[in-house]
Amino acid sequence: MGDGEAGGEDAAAFSRLGARYRAELQVHCYRMLGSFEASGELLTETLLRAWRERETFAGHATFRTWLYRVATHACLDHLAARPRTPWAVQPCPDTLLDQVLAQEPASGEVVAGPTIGLAFVAALQSLPPRQRAVLVLRDVLGWPARETAVTLGVSVAAVNSALQRARPRVRDRIPAGPAGSGASAALRRYAAALESHDDQALAAVLAKGADPARLTLPPDLRTVPTRMNRQPAVALYARGPGETAHRAHALDVLRVEDGRIAEITVFGPGLFAVLGLPVAL
Repeated sequence: MGDGEAGGEDAAAFSRLGARYRAELQVHCYRMLGSFEASGELLTETLLRAWRERETFAGHATFRTWLYRVATHACLDHLAARPRTPWAVQPCPDTLLDQVLAQEPASGEVVAGPTIGLAFVAALQSLPPRQRAVLVLRDVLGWPARETAVTLGVSVAAVNSALQRARPRVRDRIPAGPAGSGASAALRRYAAALESHDDQALAAVLAKGADPARLTLPPDLRTVPTRMNRQPAVALYARGPGETAHRAHALDVLRVEDGRIAEITVFGPGLFAVLGLPVAL
């Protein structure tokens, strides 16, 4: 089934065509909302809207571009309907990002580290929704100004103005240092220090100036390495007195610079099931 046939009445064929873009559409919704949990809900809403509005696909853009338009408007409507107080940003598992590459290898830039890192996603949430959409469409997806303007129903001048305001605001909120080198080794050292409660080893793996202080950890701790937002992460499991299993305790997402940990973002155990992590070991 080609792109021009998307307006047909065959729901199964339409679903198969849309399935090719499910993962990257969810990543798009995640950037717009900052919530992995909500991104799944908005992906469902996007695909339902696309089916209901299929007659609006006139072949003037690719089917993929049209789906991104539908997803962007679904997210903007969702943001307009919710309170102004932003949600805390949630991490996004690399398993979803890997699906994008598996389904659409040419879309590697959509899930590149600099545009999916926690700091970047958090910085996006500081923008008004329209500015956020402009920056994502222009700087992440690489859409031209005219296509972005058509999608948002505004002028090219308005798009350019929004982008000029959004770029410095985001840039000022993301780390300027180099990222990534030695991440795997830093993750192993960090996990070992936590399990052994070795404060010296923990301090040694932290970058200069990073705060080594943590809340008091349970004495019986296990760790499971993982990755979130193209960053190393570790799931922590604790076993209390009289318990037979180690249960979800916290999720630490690490930002590594030159082989040492520059920042630790700690999330609670409530996200484990949503992120596909076991809740007990």
